Amino acid sequence: MFICSICKAYHKSSALLCQHLRHQHGLYPGKTLRLKCGQPGCYSSFCTFSGFKKHLLNFHKDIALTNSGDTVDTQDEVGEPSTSQAVGTESATTTQLSVDNNHMLNLCASVVAQLQASGVAESTVQAMVGSMEELVNDIQKQAKEAVLSCTSEIQGMDLEKKVEECFDHLENPFSTLNTRIKRQRFFEAKWEIVEPIEYVLGVRFDMRRDKTTGLYSQVPVTDKFVYVPILGTLKSMFKNTDLCESFLQVKQHEEGIYKDICDGSYFQSNILFSQKKHALQIQLYYDDFETANPLGSKKGIHKLGCIYFILRNLPPKYNSVLMNIHVIALFHAQDLKTYGFDDILKPLVDDLKTLETQGIEVPFSDLPLLGSVIQITGDNLGLHGLFGFVESFSATYFCRFCLTL
Repeated sequence: MFICSICKAYHKSSALLCQHLRHQHGLYPGKTLRLKCGQPGCYSSFCTFSGFKKHLLNFHKDIALTNSGDTVDTQDEVGEPSTSQAVGTESATTTQLSVDNNHMLNLCASVVAQLQASGVAESTVQAMVGSMEELVNDIQKQAKEAVLSCTSEIQGMDLEKKVEECFDHLENPFSTLNTRIKRQRFFEAKWEIVEPIEYVLGVRFDMRRDKTTGLYSQVPVTDKFVYVPILGTLKSMFKNTDLCESFLQVKQHEEGIYKDICDGSYFQSNILFSQKKHALQIQLYYDDFETANPLGSKKGIHKLGCIYFILRNLPPKYNSVLMNIHVIALFHAQDLKTYGFDDILKPLVDDLKTLETQGIEVPFSDLPLLGSVIQITGDNLGLHGLFGFVESFSATYFCRFCLTL
């Protein structure tokens, strides 16, 4: 039997092991996929499931056959099952089919979600889902016709009806995801997606050219920014059981050694963090990025500012992964010169006040979990703009730490 390198569970085939890694441990194809071989004495690692399967079949096939030969099929040893056993087997088969349908649906939904997260256009995602739905339908029809043609020649109508009922229970997973509304509802129910909220900063007048007349005229343009509620993001994060286990791990502190911000005097003197053991430690990060060519003629026009956050309660190996760096706000960098940070940070400040006073509900605690900002990071230009310092590094006093000239 093949051994899972994570939970040490045994599986009869490489296909069952790959299915276990997908469904139980959430390992799906992607750039960060790393599959470790769990067989004794083997330390190989793979980036794809196909390479992992080939390795198991080529190098560990003999071990799997030896271990699987020790198992005894109870049905062959006892004989034909009784009527009650047959009924129980039929219900168990139906239950297993429904469970397999849910697994297939979750797998297909993860593939579609990865496409949307990678920035693929919605029309492309819709076309892909439609094509895959037709492909799965054709595969099911061909398999059904082939099996029914064989069973009708051998056993007659009774077996043919049972096989047809089994195929009827096998639903096409892409039929649940074949429209944008269906995908959105499924993602919200499964992963509790936190939708961004759009806020209006103000209205300005801009010169726009009329395509019909060719004349320029002033047109009112609404300045907006989007805010992703941090409370909703935190609640969605704690739906993950693995993240909750990592969150509850006790950090080891050594006297006189500064390893983390928790070892500093600010953390130990803070009323919230020093008294609440599992208080949420939020680290904010602010930076601007250019969406167009930074050396082209349009530089600065499409420049965006973004505020992110991570939880310092999690181990560094989790915070270093991009999926655990969450967006809070996204806005045009030019709007900062007009409106400043106060209007953009207002929704975040309101949610932080709620988090400090009321907290959020988490599955591992009966009491609400409180939290606050423990650290704000960024590059020099971003932090100078955030705290209202001089953003020109050719000024007389350009350093926020000292009075150097």
